[in-house]
Amino acid sequence: MQAKLSRFRSDTRANVALIFGIAALPIFGMVGAAVDYTRVSRMQVQIQAALDSASLAVAKDSRSLSPAGLQEAANRAFAGNFTPPADLSLGTLGVTRDGNTIRLAISGSLQTTIAATMGVSSMPLTVVSKTSWNEPKIEIALVLDNTGSMAGSGKMTALKTAAIDLINELEAARVSTDQVKIAVVPFVNQVRIATSFRNEAWMRFDGAGLPPAIVTTQTAWTGCLTDRNQPHDIADTAPTTSDTRYRGVRCDNTGLATVQPLTTNFSALRATINAMNPVGTTNITIGMQMGLAVMSSGLPFTETGSSPDVLRYMILLTDGDNTESRYVPFSNTMAAPVMDPRTTLACNAVKAAGITLFTVRVINGNQNLLRACATDPSMYFNVTSSGGIGDAFKAITSMIKRMRLSA
Repeated sequence: MQAKLSRFRSDTRANVALIFGIAALPIFGMVGAAVDYTRVSRMQVQIQAALDSASLAVAKDSRSLSPAGLQEAANRAFAGNFTPPADLSLGTLGVTRDGNTIRLAISGSLQTTIAATMGVSSMPLTVVSKTSWNEPKIEIALVLDNTGSMAGSGKMTALKTAAIDLINELEAARVSTDQVKIAVVPFVNQVRIATSFRNEAWMRFDGAGLPPAIVTTQTAWTGCLTDRNQPHDIADTAPTTSDTRYRGVRCDNTGLATVQPLTTNFSALRATINAMNPVGTTNITIGMQMGLAVMSSGLPFTETGSSPDVLRYMILLTDGDNTESRYVPFSNTMAAPVMDPRTTLACNAVKAAGITLFTVRVINGNQNLLRACATDPSMYFNVTSSGGIGDAFKAITSMIKRMRLSA
């Protein structure tokens, strides 16, 4: 009997099973936890994708939404991208807006499977998504035909309405006061600037190379400019020499509206549009050159932003062919063939300066010239009636807003 008891005490064969049984519990618990942690990680990935999509969907529209509207839009966008499974409990979607950044956050818990045997019934999760966007500054030059032919068919009235609608819409869309600047360049065969510039060093008033009928003096000058000396008539060459300075002349038409350089004063822009009158003959080149000048940081105008991130646009509208310039008298029946190549060069100079160029032909004018002038054929609008001017400007406004938001 004593020998049997001794053998029983020394027999360790069952210890392995006992030890394994005791050790299995934490091992199974760790495996179970690993499985459930994997499930939580996968669920977080799905929620993150849905939250990122929702954040992108509401970010750019958030500027016009109230806090309640933003919350509703975010809830709708998130729900459209993610349906919680039965074992997932989610709290309220948190939405905050800080300047140009939207932050969406949501927390919840996922019911466990294997880990539940260890007393862990659920695992928490939190997902955050942030979306920031740029608000690029925008500069637009409206280069608008003010010639006598614009009096017909209600064209000038329609142009004023369309231009003011564009100004109003962009004013409403801007986030900050200085985000949008607009210039207005009314043109005929001349352009007109403020007489306060008469003493600037970049002006000249001698009659060298000018038709005698338009020569004036510095004192008598009422603001009109004729074409610069070639080849600077199509470019933004710095006006630092006698050959490059701007030529002050007698106004052919006293009713020509004055150029409004780039400004954030939208009341002044509307006043300039309302002051436009249909007078005079057509020189598209001088309008384009002055449009380029107001968009340049060099003299004579310095209102443009210096940042390369500024988005610059020009809208040229005309209802006819080139008919008169400093170099080509109105009576010349070959005016357009002589002047059109200068206009093409001016268009090329605008595009080379990184300005996106839209062109609008109203009933009459050189279609090929204006189509080629635009940055892209899709940015050329052929308007067959005065009523179409508003439609063209609405389309251009929409394109500018889309390009701004995608920047």
